[in-house]
Amino acid sequence: MKFLIVLAAVVCVLALVITLALTKAEDTSYSSNRSVNNQLIMYIVLIPVTALIIVLCWVFFF
Repeated sequence: MKFLIVLAAVVCVLALVITLALTKAEDTSYSSNRSVNNQLIMYIVLIPVTALIIVLCWVFFF
C-alpha cells in the first residue's frame, strides 16, 4: 500500500512540474483543433497506459 501511495505522489509531482514548465511557454500557433487532438491523445493513450502500469506494479510487487 505504501508503494502505491509513493507512486501516486511521484506521478502527481511529476505532472505538476511538467504542467508548470509547459505553461511558461507562450504558444503563438494555438488552435482549437490542436487542443482537441492533444486531449484525445491524453484520454485515449495516456490514461490507459498509466492504468496498465499501475496494475502491473500492483501485480508484481504485491
